[in-house]
Amino acid sequence: MAITPEELSRKATLYCQKHNCTLEQETRFGHGVHGTVFTCYRSTSNVSNALKIHERELPYRRERDVYFRLRDLKNTEIEGHQVPVLIDCDDDLWAIEMSMVNRPFVLDFGVAYLEHPPDFGYEVWA
Repeated sequence: MAITPEELSRKATLYCQKHNCTLEQETRFGHGVHGTVFTCYRSTSNVSNALKIHERELPYRRERDVYFRLRDLKNTEIEGHQVPVLIDCDDDLWAIEMSMVNRPFVLDFGVAYLEHPPDFGYEVWA
């Protein structure tokens, strides 16, 4: 069941209320396969960040875990492509707040597998 755009906006608003930032409602980067990206502003750092609200839990958890791994490795680049820095996340709202990046960049890790390959059959691998 798909989440409506209104529900995604509601979750973004709730995230900002819980995490001490301000939703920049008029600024949406767009809607992708796994959710919608908004911008939020943190007065403590005087910077706007990207806020991705996911439509499904599994892609959220996969993407969140990749950002945890990148943070732990202090990795902000993959093969010359910038990678956002994880700012914060919310497991209840399926939200990831990350820094802004310039092109070229890598953003979407919702289908990434960290510890084991996907369970695809032989036909798919072939």
